[in-house]
Amino acid sequence: MEEKITHSYRYIAVAAIGAVLLGTVFAVSAAPATSQFGRNLVVNGGAEANVGASSDTQIVKPSGWTTTGQFTAVQYGIPGGFPDRNSFGPKHRGKNDFEGGNAARSTATQTISLRPSLAAIKTGTVRYTFSAWLGGWSNQDDDATATVTFRNASGASVGSATLGPVTPQQRQDATGLLYRSRSGRVPKAATQAIVTVVFTRYEGTYNDGSADNISLVLELR
Repeated sequence: MEEKITHSYRYIAVAAIGAVLLGTVFAVSAAPATSQFGRNLVVNGGAEANVGASSDTQIVKPSGWTTTGQFTAVQYGIPGGFPDRNSFGPKHRGKNDFEGGNAARSTATQTISLRPSLAAIKTGTVRYTFSAWLGGWSNQDDDATATVTFRNASGASVGSATLGPVTPQQRQDATGLLYRSRSGRVPKAATQAIVTVVFTRYEGTYNDGSADNISLVLELR
């Protein structure tokens, strides 16, 4: 009798342990994996991480970007002819956009590691959409471009896409930003994406190139 009871307890104990282990497996399986798909990989692409400059002499270096010149986050609608909430541009524009400051050329660069997505990228099934709102001031030629460059593990470029510039004619000589977008397949050898925004001044003292809502989204398809 004691032997049977002992065996019964053993069976119950083993079953209980198995249930716990099985539950653990299910819990691990159900936990969402870190994914780069379906979301904007650009950090602070909308210039909202900082309180933007409130004058054309103030420079606010935007978080998440490595900058040159006087690349700055600027509040919409500050005095001096900057884009405001009534200017054409993104519907969801937040409080700030990016501007070029008092420099002939201002740039911002951001490096995005693609290592979490390498297995899928190597199969050639990952596509990207690179987009931004780009513009300038009135009828001046000052402009903005945005480029994404895909690099391999050795640092060599394996593909790129450039947005802009938006010309005064395209803006109908008005201050504002226009949407630009390019899509394609992420090169199989890509291990990182470099996003670069360049503002170029052609006249005047202030670099009136402007940009907002810079985005790089990956999709598996």
